Amino acid sequence: MELQKGQKLKLTDLTTEQQVRITVSVGMSNGEADCTCFGVDGDRKLSDDRYFVFYNQTSTPEGAITMASNGGETTFTVALDKLPEKIQRLVVTVAADGGMMRDITQGSITLHGGDAAASYAFQGSGFAEERALILCELYRKDGIWRYQVVASGFNGGLSALLAHFGGEEVGGSQPAPAPKAEPAPPPAPDPAPAQPKVNLSKITLKKSGESHKINLSKNSGEIHVNLNWNAGKKKLFGPKPIDLDLACMFRLKNGMQGVIQALGNSFGRADDFPYILLDQDDRTGQSTNGENMFFKRPELIDFAVVFAFIYEGVPNWRGTDAAVVLHQQGAPDIEIRIDNPDSRDRFCVLASLSGSSGQLEVKREDKFFPGHREVDDYYHFGFRWVAGRK
Repeated sequence: MELQKGQKLKLTDLTTEQQVRITVSVGMSNGEADCTCFGVDGDRKLSDDRYFVFYNQTSTPEGAITMASNGGETTFTVALDKLPEKIQRLVVTVAADGGMMRDITQGSITLHGGDAAASYAFQGSGFAEERALILCELYRKDGIWRYQVVASGFNGGLSALLAHFGGEEVGGSQPAPAPKAEPAPPPAPDPAPAQPKVNLSKITLKKSGESHKINLSKNSGEIHVNLNWNAGKKKLFGPKPIDLDLACMFRLKNGMQGVIQALGNSFGRADDFPYILLDQDDRTGQSTNGENMFFKRPELIDFAVVFAFIYEGVPNWRGTDAAVVLHQQGAPDIEIRIDNPDSRDRFCVLASLSGSSGQLEVKREDKFFPGHREVDDYYHFGFRWVAGRK
């Protein structure tokens, strides 16, 4: 079924199923498209930030809305029977990152229900300076779910869309009004509910297996991996402060393999193969910069695992309060915290990096091992191991 701008239909005219999919496909000649789904209340406000589904939060708490992206295509899967009553409307949007809506070479949005589908096609020629579009809405009216093609331009980007629906970007600010003399005000009314705050500038991988794909055609520079932790205070008697080391095992696309770590002084190289460099060995945990690893040529990576291990100190990961952050040029940081309180193994594989088709997929591993050999055996690198020290 082909739809027109502004057209509405009852969902039951398309399907009787309680699960539907909304697929957005956008190609751009300049910049990239960020698709989002706002779950809003009866006042069209984002009263609960858990129902803002985007690249940094790809599902709602009960799994009523989930998001999956593959290249220029994004799919929102919606289980209508799982949505809470307070969510009265789903608004699907697209915002330009580094371009405008007029840069769209082709675009489509398709509602799938069972074996049926309803589609709408759009192009950039219909827009000018807009940086975002409200594409469609799926909403309840008189107890019936309905669907409408909106395709309306919006001058702001993603943060402006967030503000439009009553949310606020973490770190965002509004200019303060100029002060002026006023008579004594009447008693203040009860404060309005705080605007939900959403972090658009950091991607946090919270569960094992969660992943994010880095587009290497957009990020052609290095990837900087930072490890920071709390070592604990040095005591005259008792356990030593924790010495946590950042390391990686890697395989490049040319078949070269190796290990980058302070142990054995294998710090790597920045200007030659493997184009991976570890900057220092912070034995105290007191360095404000922690330990840093630089992937200078990320497009060369076939597969790598980034791990941390406790070289000295009690193997208590809860006590380290450790986190690793991957910094990218021109894209949000990716954060992975070591927050598994159960394991007493010294090695924690935080993330794997898999390269293919111009992308590098960063996946949270969250796996614990007693030593190097066990990490190697699990990920099938096949290294020969000897005792080492630093």
